[in-house]
Amino acid sequence: MAAMDINKEQFQQMASGEKPLLVDYWAPWCGYCRRIGPAYERVAEEYGDRLTAAKINIDEEAQLAEAEQIEVIPTLVLYRDGKAVDSIVNPGSKAAIEQFIQEALSK
Repeated sequence: MAAMDINKEQFQQMASGEKPLLVDYWAPWCGYCRRIGPAYERVAEEYGDRLTAAKINIDEEAQLAEAEQIEVIPTLVLYRDGKAVDSIVNPGSKAAIEQFIQEALSK
């Protein structure tokens, strides 16, 4: 399943859902966010059975980004049971995203 764009209300529901939630905090003006986007989409499809992948535009959800202490984008955060388990800033590749997911899911 492809990564879906979500808002604050959807985030609050999904973060405490059954599956872990992987969120890509990004913005349309962020060149690196656009560059890593296709790799994130592939990961979202490949890991769809194990987690839910979502994207949050920090320009549209500035309060949420601030509440989650997102200071640099792109930042990926894995949530489980409503809490942030781990995060990675500016992942360099699809392999880096996959390694982050494996490590975060094992915590």
